[in-house]
Amino acid sequence: MVNVCYVVDAPFLGGAERYVARLAAGLDRDRFRPSVVMRAPQSSASGMDEWKSQLEELGIPVRALPMNLPFSPHHAIPILRAIADCAPHVVHVNLPGPHDGQMGLLVPLSRMAGATGVVVTEHLPMVDTPWKRGVLKRMSYRWVDRVVTVSKANVAFLIKKQSVRADRILVVYNGLDVTYGARAGRFAHSDEARNAFRASVGLPREAVVVVFVGNLLRHKGLHRVIRALSQLEDLPWHLLVVGEGPERGPCEKLLAAGGLSSRATFVGRTPEKFVERLLGSGDLLALPSDVEGMPLVIIEAMACGLPVVATAVYGIPEAVVNGETGRLTRPGDGEGLRDALADLIADAEEREWLGRNGRKRFEELFTLERQLRSMESLYLQVARS
Repeated sequence: MVNVCYVVDAPFLGGAERYVARLAAGLDRDRFRPSVVMRAPQSSASGMDEWKSQLEELGIPVRALPMNLPFSPHHAIPILRAIADCAPHVVHVNLPGPHDGQMGLLVPLSRMAGATGVVVTEHLPMVDTPWKRGVLKRMSYRWVDRVVTVSKANVAFLIKKQSVRADRILVVYNGLDVTYGARAGRFAHSDEARNAFRASVGLPREAVVVVFVGNLLRHKGLHRVIRALSQLEDLPWHLLVVGEGPERGPCEKLLAAGGLSSRATFVGRTPEKFVERLLGSGDLLALPSDVEGMPLVIIEAMACGLPVVATAVYGIPEAVVNGETGRLTRPGDGEGLRDALADLIADAEEREWLGRNGRKRFEELFTLERQLRSMESLYLQVARS
């Protein structure tokens, strides 16, 4: 039996945390015993309390404790003890990228806690950080056996910015259960059921629903979607926003300033199964983000048969094929975003064709089974070494 301890320092729920939950829940329990050490939730709105409860319901032990290294060095001892209590063969440190200083201490702490090997997932190695944190992080790599990253585009940043050796890097795409989308997406239920669900969350029956899913942060680009749609008032669109964050207020004001508040529905942070239903009730996904590794929401949309309009940054073009599964625009290209949205809102046949191609691409590259096979093989290799 290989004990795998996941260390997560996220202050709020996002794709990187769902990544850990899928791995921990999906591991073969005849060969692996997962556990989680996480940062104690700092607010009820963070979503991390629910995340912790979901893991515990699946029989995965979770320890939540203060985690603010290196600024609170006294946190190191309880972190060390919590990891050691998991008796880990492998510690998997999962940090999205900007938290370099914390990773730089969590990795050696994992070794001190008795881990045979340490694996790190880098979601956003392109993000710049203060130089002191960067130095600490690069030093910590001497204790890391393998660095997993979620897109091929990230490899060059790991080598150049983090000084990671190429032979230590493994690209493993994010994955979803193959029943995702097919179970509750657009291909799973009748038009009547879909319209009934739309009505239950306040979505107009005849509208073309443009879905935005994610933490409402500036770099995610919801404000760009609103500006683009505000130039398409004559088209029958309705904006569905799933998520919470500091940009919600400014974006609601932006809609109100254009007299478009009635053409948008904000549902806040929702359980993952409900996100699946919401995507299945929509017509296309919009994500004009500045920075992304391999956005899980794009894979979710493809699984649900939705075409995707997104920016061609970092790992996104590895998921979205321009003109085949969606439309890609240049970062900051407001006109390109507007035109891509206009074309798909106006053309139902194009949306359907792109969505079906996206579902096929999901089944080829982004299934959870494929991801788990790669990660289980890696854990066994690291544990034996």
